[in-house]
Amino acid sequence: MKIAICDDEKPMRSLLRQKIAARSGNIKITEFSDGSELLNSKESFDIIFLDIEMPRLDGMETAAKLRSAGLDSLMIFLTSHEEFVRDAFKVKAFRFLPKPVDERELNEAMNEAEKELSSQDKLIIEQRGRIYEVLTSDVLYIEAYGDGTYIYDNAGNVYDSKKQLNQWEEELSGHGFFKIHRSYMVSLGQVAKIEGATVTLAGLQKPLSVSRRNLSAFKEAYLDHVRKNARVI
Repeated sequence: MKIAICDDEKPMRSLLRQKIAARSGNIKITEFSDGSELLNSKESFDIIFLDIEMPRLDGMETAAKLRSAGLDSLMIFLTSHEEFVRDAFKVKAFRFLPKPVDERELNEAMNEAEKELSSQDKLIIEQRGRIYEVLTSDVLYIEAYGDGTYIYDNAGNVYDSKKQLNQWEEELSGHGFFKIHRSYMVSLGQVAKIEGATVTLAGLQKPLSVSRRNLSAFKEAYLDHVRKNARVI
């Protein structure tokens, strides 16, 4: 998951970074001291923490420019003045956090953001000149072959992608997938059974092999995924 923190106050950026980084999972955090820096970065983020009151380019103007550019990141606005709340929702604010930020409210916002991202994530697959959008929640696993990959979904569809497995691994980092073998990356949400050095996915009879070097980390990632998604084991 890629997160941006845009705030002109360095102590606030450091505090948010510390609290967000303390959460489990693969999170990359980038700091910006004002809206112009964020706009000039040309980088896409899953979540943006955006201070409304900043010199040069304030948070509201920054958000409007990002939305105009087609950015669909979840925006969580930070401010000490509640009168800005109504304006924040004009630019599709996901959440509003008053300053000083309460840790409980921050965790609630992050939990809801993670759920929202999980439900909306899509894989964009180009196959024989056509573009397919597949919900990540529908993907069972991705298999490497030669210079490309096959993507298998829970409806029995198989998509042929030119992307290599390591590219998918980078793109899906922090989105509920784990590379269990040099040839396979599986959806943690589709795991039905882990037995020995194999994993069986929902709806599939044939298990996939988990490499010895990845087995321990895979089990840990799966249990962490279960805990975060409130499943009972």
